[in-house]
Amino acid sequence: MSAFAYSTRRFAFSAAHRYWVEAWPAAENERVFGRLTVPHGHNYTLDVTIRGPIDAQTGMVIDLGELKRVVGETVVDRFDHADLAADPLFRGKVATTENIALAVWELLAPKLGADRLWQVRVWEDPTLYVDVRGEASSSDAPSGDVR
Repeated sequence: MSAFAYSTRRFAFSAAHRYWVEAWPAAENERVFGRLTVPHGHNYTLDVTIRGPIDAQTGMVIDLGELKRVVGETVVDRFDHADLAADPLFRGKVATTENIALAVWELLAPKLGADRLWQVRVWEDPTLYVDVRGEASSSDAPSGDVR
């Protein structure tokens, strides 16, 4: 029987966004979102957790170099120094931390395997983060459910 573990690697990207619902009048956006309607940026931290058996030969759950490459090419290169509102993933959505975390999950699950990808955690700042986990990680959460 092989041991089972969770391995997390941290990444960073800087991106701009604003809170704005296109279907609403400006006054409603300003009432609901206040100062957040103005374009602004954050230095985001992204934690990606992979789960699985510890390989008997390598002693790892996943090749960390491969994880770094996949997340770098799939998420960091796409979002770093980008206006998230201009990204097709956020068309018709507000680029909240919740929606960013969900977008990251949707980008990574097909590349890393939804059975192996345990969680993505997006930190907007040191006081706010959002976790997204898929169905395989929790019997009470539908796939991609924001936690």
